[in-house]
Amino acid sequence: MGGVGWPPDRPPTTGGEALTDAIAAAEAALRYNIRPLTGGAGRGIAAAPTGDPTRPGPLVANGDVVILEGLRPDEAAGLVAAVEAEGGRTSMAPDGERAVLAGPAGSLNLAATRLAELGPPAGELGGALTRALAGRGARTTLRCGDHRLLLGEATLIMGVVNVTPDSFSGDGLAGDVGAAVALAERLVGEGADIVDVGGESTRPGSSPVDAATELARVMPVVEALAARLGVPISVDTRKAEVARAAIGAGATLVNDIWGLRGDPQMAAVVAGHPEVALVAMHNRGGTTYADLVADISRDLHESLVIAARHGVAAERIVVDPGFGFGKTPAQNLELVQRLPELGGLGRPLLLGPSRKSTIGLLLGGAPPELRVEGTLALCVLAVAAGAEIVRVHDVGAIRRGLRVADAVLRDVPEEVRRAPVPGRTG
Repeated sequence: MGGVGWPPDRPPTTGGEALTDAIAAAEAALRYNIRPLTGGAGRGIAAAPTGDPTRPGPLVANGDVVILEGLRPDEAAGLVAAVEAEGGRTSMAPDGERAVLAGPAGSLNLAATRLAELGPPAGELGGALTRALAGRGARTTLRCGDHRLLLGEATLIMGVVNVTPDSFSGDGLAGDVGAAVALAERLVGEGADIVDVGGESTRPGSSPVDAATELARVMPVVEALAARLGVPISVDTRKAEVARAAIGAGATLVNDIWGLRGDPQMAAVVAGHPEVALVAMHNRGGTTYADLVADISRDLHESLVIAARHGVAAERIVVDPGFGFGKTPAQNLELVQRLPELGGLGRPLLLGPSRKSTIGLLLGGAPPELRVEGTLALCVLAVAAGAEIVRVHDVGAIRRGLRVADAVLRDVPEEVRRAPVPGRTG
């Protein structure tokens, strides 16, 4: 699909300095493509395209390590000086355009401030580095219509309602509105924070459907759920026409598997409804990557640039790296291994590994209904790597597993802190 120049560059439809600043920030973030190589992303360090890729590993204990690209010659010298002034070190690629930065905890933030204070050309780099570092693990609230979802306190779960006849996981409910509503209510009862309704199968090899067919499947279910559920309703679609209609029927989140890079009207539809949130997912037509996570990061930055150019605020966006979309099974696993690198996007992460064929392959050909444990394993690994939302079919089982994982990875629940001292053992 197209790059950041598609849809064609044009003046924003809404003015103001804030919009101009948001576009400039998104474009700078795309250019430098900053990715953290700490917090579980050690494999990323080994793959970093620098002159001495193993050098960052022993440099820092409990510190910061990031990789960035897009450096101009007049920026590189200032970057090295700023990082070393704060006790850090740099490793430059032979082409001078890429670098790994490493320093004690907090030192890269200080280096970024130094750069920002220098003004052009270093100031743009300093601002991008500051935003990338600040975006890691920051708690925020996602507005979905009248709903406010707190991110960072506990992992949020998006429950899947497929109203297709050919879902890969065997749970398609096309034409049965009552069954779809019952499923959605059960998922909410099991702990779903969002219900995602999809009317077009996206399994590998599936045939696309036209908007009229997708609308006929989706609209009755969204309309029924909007009147019944107390959680946000998401519409899983790549078509602007379907998104627009679903929003009119009560959907407050658009889950676009092409991240605004498919239908050229999608960004305008989302922009026209400022109360609606967006999941911008990564997707490609093939599986060829120069560097898997660097390329995913760059593509997602392109989605954020398109959003900014149309006036969609970054605060409205969740990013999804697209597990199972345009990736081989090995690439899916590498994505999870290196998921912390996407913290540089500065947006909440969603991962949707539920019942995917990669799990079946790992489990000796297990069918979708026997992939629950594998789904839970990937969800826990994703949360440990920084994901805030997971998209799953088996909400109850995943909720129980993540409650335990969250107690370790996030905050110990108060009821656990208040638990009585156990009796003597042994």
